[in-house]
Amino acid sequence: MKKGLINIILLVLAITNVILTAIMVFAIVPAMNSTNNLVSKVASAIDLEKEGQKEYTDGISINNLETYDFSDKITVALNGSSDNNVHYAQFGITLSLDKEGEGYSEYHNKLTENEKLMTSAISNVVSKYTISEIQDNKQVILQEITAELRKLYNNTTFIYETSFVNIVFSNKRLI
Repeated sequence: MKKGLINIILLVLAITNVILTAIMVFAIVPAMNSTNNLVSKVASAIDLEKEGQKEYTDGISINNLETYDFSDKITVALNGSSDNNVHYAQFGITLSLDKEGEGYSEYHNKLTENEKLMTSAISNVVSKYTISEIQDNKQVILQEITAELRKLYNNTTFIYETSFVNIVFSNKRLI
């Protein structure tokens, strides 16, 4: 009688195991597949973003770079800050140009005549930020400036990088 009872218990456990395995196969596996697909899409998007960055950050020799310095310093009124003072930033701009970049031969000679347009675009970008944001996030702001300047030149890539030169902050307008 004991053996029969143990056999019945083992049979019930085996059937329960089969049922739970079937539930797991039909309920959990599809959910895991959709999660896996989502992770794959995110990973491919990150790879695409990373590939796009290579175009501007990798493989440019110092021999292929040329610099262009703006003739005048730029003075910009910054966005409001917590101390209720109007802050100003004054700085020079230097562009690093890729001699082999798309648009270099076409636009290189037009930089001087378009300097006022570029100054306006730079001022628009910088004026959106407060003094503390500029001090903390210079690199992000410079990347945004570079993107705006590329837009001026039909999204060409010959403008490799933008740099601030002698940036000074004040709560009085600098002349």
